[in-house]
Amino acid sequence: MVHRVAVIGAGPCGLTSMKACLEEGMMPTCFESSDDIGGLWRFKEVSEPNRASIYRSLTINISKEMMSFSDFPVQADYPNYMHHSKIQNYFRMYAEHFKLLKHIRFQTLVKNVNQTPDFSRTGQWEVVTENKDGKEERHVFDAVICCSGHYSYPNLPLKEFPGIETFEGKYFHSWDYKGPEDMVGKKVVVIGIGNSGSDIAVESSRVAEQVYLSTRSGAWVIRQVSDNGLPVDIKYLTRFVHILSQLLPIRILNWLCETKLNAMYDHTMYALKPKHRFFNQIPVINDDLPLKILSGSVIIKPNVKEICGSSVVFEDGSTVENVDTIVFATGYNYDFPYLPSSSKYMSGHRLGLYKHVFPPNLEHPTLAVVGFIHAFAAIMTQAEMQARWVSRVFNGQVKLPSNQAMIKSVDKDTKDIEKNYIVSRLTPLHVDFVTYMDDLAGEIGVRPSLLWLFFTDYQMFKMVLWGPVTSYQYRLKGPGKWDGARRAISTTLNRVYQPLKTRQLETKEASVAGSLFKLSLTLMAGGAAVYYIHVRNPTTIPTLLANLRPQTFSAMVRRVAVVGAGSSGLACIKICVEEGLEPVCFESSDDIGGLWKFKESPEPERSSIYRSLVVNTSKEMMCYSDFPMPADYPNYMHNSQLLQYYRLYADHFDLLRYIHFQTTVKSVAQRPDFSLSGQWDIVTINKDGEEERNVFDAVMVCSGHYTHPSLPLSGFPGYETFSGRCFHSWEYKDADACRGKRVVVVGIGNSGGDIAVEISRSAKKTFLSTREGAWVIGRMSSNGLPLDMTAITRLNNMLTLLLPNTLVNWAAERALNYKYDHRLYGLKPKHRLMDRRPLINDDLPGRILQGALVMKTNLKGFKDSGVEFEDGRVEENIDAVVFCTGYNGTFPFLPSVLTDGPQRELTLYKTLFPPSLVRPTLAVMGLFQTKGPITPIVEMQARWAVKVFTGSSCLPPKEKMLEVIESERKRNMKSYPCPRTAALQVEYIPYLDFMAKEVGVRPNLLTLLLTDPVLWVRIFFGPCTPYQYRLTGPGQWAGARQSILTQWERLAQPFRTRAVPESRPSAISPWALVLGGTVAMAFVLSKTEITPVLSGAAQFLDRCKMFLKDSWLHQTKMIIFGYTV
Repeated sequence: MVHRVAVIGAGPCGLTSMKACLEEGMMPTCFESSDDIGGLWRFKEVSEPNRASIYRSLTINISKEMMSFSDFPVQADYPNYMHHSKIQNYFRMYAEHFKLLKHIRFQTLVKNVNQTPDFSRTGQWEVVTENKDGKEERHVFDAVICCSGHYSYPNLPLKEFPGIETFEGKYFHSWDYKGPEDMVGKKVVVIGIGNSGSDIAVESSRVAEQVYLSTRSGAWVIRQVSDNGLPVDIKYLTRFVHILSQLLPIRILNWLCETKLNAMYDHTMYALKPKHRFFNQIPVINDDLPLKILSGSVIIKPNVKEICGSSVVFEDGSTVENVDTIVFATGYNYDFPYLPSSSKYMSGHRLGLYKHVFPPNLEHPTLAVVGFIHAFAAIMTQAEMQARWVSRVFNGQVKLPSNQAMIKSVDKDTKDIEKNYIVSRLTPLHVDFVTYMDDLAGEIGVRPSLLWLFFTDYQMFKMVLWGPVTSYQYRLKGPGKWDGARRAISTTLNRVYQPLKTRQLETKEASVAGSLFKLSLTLMAGGAAVYYIHVRNPTTIPTLLANLRPQTFSAMVRRVAVVGAGSSGLACIKICVEEGLEPVCFESSDDIGGLWKFKESPEPERSSIYRSLVVNTSKEMMCYSDFPMPADYPNYMHNSQLLQYYRLYADHFDLLRYIHFQTTVKSVAQRPDFSLSGQWDIVTINKDGEEERNVFDAVMVCSGHYTHPSLPLSGFPGYETFSGRCFHSWEYKDADACRGKRVVVVGIGNSGGDIAVEISRSAKKTFLSTREGAWVIGRMSSNGLPLDMTAITRLNNMLTLLLPNTLVNWAAERALNYKYDHRLYGLKPKHRLMDRRPLINDDLPGRILQGALVMKTNLKGFKDSGVEFEDGRVEENIDAVVFCTGYNGTFPFLPSVLTDGPQRELTLYKTLFPPSLVRPTLAVMGLFQTKGPITPIVEMQARWAVKVFTGSSCLPPKEKMLEVIESERKRNMKSYPCPRTAALQVEYIPYLDFMAKEVGVRPNLLTLLLTDPVLWVRIFFGPCTPYQYRLTGPGQWAGARQSILTQWERLAQPFRTRAVPESRPSAISPWALVLGGTVAMAFVLSKTEITPVLSGAAQFLDRCKMFLKDSWLHQTKMIIFGYTV
């Protein structure tokens, strides 16, 4: 009879093992070599030999409901994906709740576990321990449970990497990694693409010069955030999915999963595709890796062949030079050095354990290993089930088979693992989560019976079948039954949603049918009004159209002043040179680039960006129209690479000689004879403070509108006494100053989203305050393609114009909410998606789901060291508030007569020309906002402006321009209540096409269809890239057609860093098998077929009909609407 049990290790496996022993009336004594519980999840700044070690930023990749112990749910307000500190806190609460700490001997190392001399009779074990003072003790126990884990002995296979001894940099195992601080500005190679390897590659890429991720065989990469924003394991670890996986052929399952994953990001294009199929190995879970590959921060490489000094040579022959750091994320060697060799049965390459728990070769089953498994699920729940089974075996309630039967079973498991999984000596532990849990639960007598629930508790049956397989299901009945299990199951989703409910949202939903009805009435009334006017007075409409006569300007323009040498200024210089003009560019700084020239400290009246800034438009969409970006550039570039592109552009077209650096424009004024000449007096100050006056025929203002930050502190009472720091995002450079602090970010624009996400990775807590919310989209579209390459097309533009706006909004919002439910995440705004520019951020939903970032309502005011939000909630001990509240678009050097808007802002015709000027010889470039890249529009503005300057294109009369301005302002104010903001909005393709028509370069789709159908297809169905406006007319470029035809090739080029295995064509179409299976299922479930067999079982048939109806409704709801909260 077992009474005293030794438990080795006080991590989660040890804690649940102690509890299971206590439940069965046994007395556990736990030996823990460290000074605290938690095991793997207890973070320490320095790794300790023979102990598990984790990095500072580690967040678990299993959601809280799937990892919680079966009778102790994780707190509802805890995030779904918890930081290791939260997990440690949960284990502490668990230990305290069940009074486990008194059974633990801390700082006590187990040196040996041996069978006692009378083991054949008693089954007892002698355990030798050593305390912190080095004193040895010997104990006799009736049974032993090993819970020391298998992440303590790092595998560092240096012999497999010839030349490692010559490496001039630093190399270490991921076991030693704590954070990326030592990788700032360095070249880093990470070897191994498991969860740790991908996490380290992603994190280090935020500070390193370049990160290379080397993989021998690739990996399937999945995200924590699944459909509708639910945790991926909550969505797919269900009994229904498990039943399907047992019924469908494995080839079909692999095809379905791989197709879904490749729809998110094509693993072949991203160089991630492995040699194995999806279900042959546990996938990598990482939300950020695909984006880092897309932006070029992480480059996927094949396996390392050799190392030569500071160079790393890969198996494809490519070489990376000047490598500073190599991180070996090469797994762990598992070992139990304190166990006798006689207790270790080797089955093939693995330690053979019956059901992964009991050595099959012992006379008495009094030794067990808990937690020595690997599955796509949390170790905690499986370890708990193992512990419950072990305790029942120890006290004799459950009998094991004979040794011969167990050995036979172990060997069979080994063969099955080798058949179904890609295994090595480091990964011999694979199990299928639901199958394994049900198997052990059957041994204990706690496996839930679906058939019994079907008849006795239909509501619970539905939750158990359709919902996630949480550990609570194994407390519904049998030994260890928990009265709270049913409630825990029924409230699972409530606890999933709870940490996301941090911002109150309006519950009123727009009625699609009602909106469509109103739109139909509006169209009918408008059409009737036009028809009535035309019939009563046929000359009215032609007269209105005739008023669009352009204003002419005949003065000869030669010298053009360009204010600013950013991306807009460079385009203006180049266009002026093309048209035979003489540009003179004044740049106040010492370099080109404008906004994109990063500086460590912000400089007054100049743009400022943060160190990590990556563009949110792809390279093919944002390049100049006759200068494609280099093919090997990443699709989404870091600010440093974009600046390099501008340097290439300036060098290629020899633009630098037109630029006067360190020369500030002090004033721009009309000359006395402006009404005749259209000329301007420009006063500049050079770096020595000397003033100079020049006369120019025209002026192109390219100084941007991100130079004067708007910091509305006076609108927030109490800021004067706030003890923390308040600053604008213009001052933000990186998150170093926010490490370990509580930070509030105010504003949910692109900068606010980026800064909040970055700060949340190192801050103690980050809150993102928003007045209205935002629709959030990622940079990646279907198949991992850049979003703008698939969204900004002429086909989509035509559909947007033809279809009702309500319908377009509904379809687009539904697609976004399928990725992550904006209401659930506290993001949903008051406006519809198409009414305003969305927030572009790939990481924000994941940070919200992990609880690192909390959504809040608008900031109301300050209270000493805290802040108050409009919903009345107060957050205390706030260290910093970052205001991402936009900029004031001011141009102090321009004459005040031009600022005649409602709020003294510039009034511009088509966001370009001041209508108040008698002579149109001044243009303000880039003063607009759009749902697309800026550079192509600015370039087209420059082409149009120069045509106007030279008289090749004419503007309408002043009255007509003012009428157009007011009309567009009123239209935009339906979405943007602020008049100043409304005046800046333009529609991307319509605005480009309007200017292109004025210039004479708008592509003629009908002509292309008839003369060049291949090109027409690319232009109409493909992305609206800038090259389209160089096909014909003034400034025609001979390379435009080829650039359009090869744009997808340049998109794919930066991904080609690793050869991927080719797909093998299937002999039988998976769709044919699915269709055949569906027909067979329909035949089997036909009432006419089963009625004779189940004659008299009316109740069963009724329940079946109810079940099939519920199943159909459930699946239909998932397909059409997704989950709703």
